[in-house]
Amino acid sequence: MLYGVFADVHANLEALAAVLDFFTASRVEGHICCGDVVGYGPDPDECVARVRALKKLVIVCGNHDLAAIGRIDIDWFNHYARTAALWTRGALSNESRAYLERLTARCDRKDFTVVHGTPRRPADEYLLSVALFKNNMSRVGAWPLFCGHSHIPTSFHCTAGGKVELIFPEDRQIVTGEIAPYGIVPVAYNPGSVGQPRDHDKRAACALWNSEARTFRVHRLAYDVAVTQGKIRQVGLPEHLALRLACGQ
Repeated sequence: MLYGVFADVHANLEALAAVLDFFTASRVEGHICCGDVVGYGPDPDECVARVRALKKLVIVCGNHDLAAIGRIDIDWFNHYARTAALWTRGALSNESRAYLERLTARCDRKDFTVVHGTPRRPADEYLLSVALFKNNMSRVGAWPLFCGHSHIPTSFHCTAGGKVELIFPEDRQIVTGEIAPYGIVPVAYNPGSVGQPRDHDKRAACALWNSEARTFRVHRLAYDVAVTQGKIRQVGLPEHLALRLACGQ
């Protein structure tokens, strides 16, 4: 089955539209969203509506989704994230808020696992190192593990010999999970961020996962950054949130 995998939309409707159009053109059969549909960006309600309409969607909540519905303390957020979270609370419709409230922090399927951060702390821990990957391996029921939160496309690949490799996939690079005699070799995939990439590439990031071939391929897609920047300024969100989009940071 071919899945469209995405994360960290952050209320960026222009970037989300580019990704969903790409998924349609690629004829994906299902969708996996690793959380943070809202936060930072100017179109939270519209983005929730587009995401919740997707067919065969597996989705979890992220820390900004939880902040938008008042489920976590935002005092530890930086100024920009906190300001955006408070604004988002007022911008969400009752229908969108109810949808976010129904999301769980992790999803355990028989053929894969989905979290926003890590299996140990699904909503807010960053999976950024080999050591963290190893510490979380025992908490994964089915591989591969799909996650987001860091806004950087990554793959943690455990070889049959037990070595863990950290890969930062480039645009269109294919990463393949291994199958050993005892089962699926542990691997974690992060598709990067749709709406706020942080790897110095301003293009929206997403991925295609073929569950039969066990291939994961990151794709980078151009969108009209200036339109999103204009919306951020129009609604009165911090200027920093507009400027960072132009440099992928």
